[in-house]
Amino acid sequence: MKKILISFVAVLCASVANAQGTTLEQDADTIINVVAYFCKNDTMTFKNHEVKQKITGNDTTLTYDFAQEFMLVVTDSTSKGYRIEMTPISYEMNVESDTLFNGMAEEMWKMTKDVPCIFTTDELGQVQHIENWREIRDVMKKAIPLAIDRFYKNKPGLDSILSRRQYENMMLMMFSTENKIREAYDELDLLFGVHGKSFDIGQKEFDDVENGYPQHIIAKIGYTEQEEDSDIEGDYAVMTKSVVNMPVEDAMDLGINTSSLLLKENVADSLNKMKSELVDSMKTVLKNKDVSVTQNEYYGFFYNGWPKLCYMEKIVDVGLVKNLELNLIEWTSRHWNIYEATKEEDSQEL
Repeated sequence: MKKILISFVAVLCASVANAQGTTLEQDADTIINVVAYFCKNDTMTFKNHEVKQKITGNDTTLTYDFAQEFMLVVTDSTSKGYRIEMTPISYEMNVESDTLFNGMAEEMWKMTKDVPCIFTTDELGQVQHIENWREIRDVMKKAIPLAIDRFYKNKPGLDSILSRRQYENMMLMMFSTENKIREAYDELDLLFGVHGKSFDIGQKEFDDVENGYPQHIIAKIGYTEQEEDSDIEGDYAVMTKSVVNMPVEDAMDLGINTSSLLLKENVADSLNKMKSELVDSMKTVLKNKDVSVTQNEYYGFFYNGWPKLCYMEKIVDVGLVKNLELNLIEWTSRHWNIYEATKEEDSQEL
């Protein structure tokens, strides 16, 4: 779950439902419970769109633009929870984005498109385990070296700056354990990260501290309007916006230290020697203001707890340059025991 949401839950949550037997708040006029009311054989398809952009003045550079469609099927439903299979359907990479990452994504898709992610949740919808994490790990052990080969092949001489071995080892570590694989499947966090929680309906604005840095948070929770034929009475959403300010020196330290994990030693040393100059330049650009990080999150659900529209947008403002990352997941079709529709179809009576 995203850190901003954790902070927001601490202030707005009426109660947090943990494992088996926890009782959620029941007042529907003031409380929204995010609970999964799924049935065996429920099926939904989603489109996941990830975009990264660099904005310099009036110029926008698209560095990453990837979309994939996947299906979720409830293969088992008991009083203790659900067993769900997530299967890739298709993927599309924008040819106008960075060709280096295009090649990597293509190789990864070839190797992983036939491997589902089978996970379990508790009765509220909180993800508990990935059953076939070892299978996923073993496939990634083969896929990652091939993807890295494609990455470095498209950019001769890159290894003299960016260590191929360190880059490959870092990616392999991302799929080395069940917990790390859960983190790598960020779709699970977007879709099921707030299940099992109860929220006060309404809007709240407050200040908090995130990792020692001040942040301002706006949170809004409520039932959504029925604007489309596919909307159902009782659909609801959880929204947050946070702004975190960080001193330039700290932001530069974080950036250089992170980069140094992958850079060749001589390149990392040169970067560290330039740090003071880089900090002074950034302070001039920002006019001695802090670096700001704005994060917008939206978690929309159907009345029965199935995700409807979820996204996370992050904007890092360093003066002349803004880096934007967007991860959006939207439903495209649904098949429930009492309802079947695609997003384009007219609504049917229950």
